[in-house]
Amino acid sequence: MRRLFVAFVLTSLSLLAECSFKTDTLIAKEGEVVDKKSGLIWRRCALGQEWQKGKGCIGEIELLKRKEAEEKANALGKGWRIPSIDELLTLVDERCKTPMINSTLFGKLHDTGEGANYLSSSIYLEGDDVIPTLFYTINFLDGSADAHTKGYMGAVLLVR
Repeated sequence: MRRLFVAFVLTSLSLLAECSFKTDTLIAKEGEVVDKKSGLIWRRCALGQEWQKGKGCIGEIELLKRKEAEEKANALGKGWRIPSIDELLTLVDERCKTPMINSTLFGKLHDTGEGANYLSSSIYLEGDDVIPTLFYTINFLDGSADAHTKGYMGAVLLVR
C-alpha cells in the first residue's frame, strides 16, 4: 500500500512539473527565442519581466489590457507586436502536461487562478461572423483558446 501511495505522489508531481522538452525548432538566444520553422522571433519573457543571463526572466509579469500591451510593444520598437492566436498556438507543446509551453525557454507563467491566459491580436470569429468586441486568448496551462472582451487583462509574450 505504501509503495502504491509513493508511486501516486511521484506520478502526480511529474504531472505538475514544468515542461522542458528539447526542441529542434525553437532556439534560445539570450532574451529571445527563434522559431526556425516559422521564422518568428519571440521575446523570452512576458511583458513586465526582463531576461538576465544565468537567472532567466526576472520581475513580475504584468497583466495588461490589449490596448496597453499594444502601446508597450510599440514603445519597445524593433517590430515587436502582440502575436496572433495561430502564432501563440505554435508554442503549445502537446507533449507537455501542464504548463503546455516550454518553461525552460519562456520562463514561468502567471496563473491568475483562471489559467495562465496570454493575449493575442486575433479578433474572435463565430462561424463566419466576426465579433470585433472580442479577441482570442490562450491558456498555456492547458493549451486552450478562449475569447475575451478588450477590457480583459492578461499576460503578453511579444513576437516579431
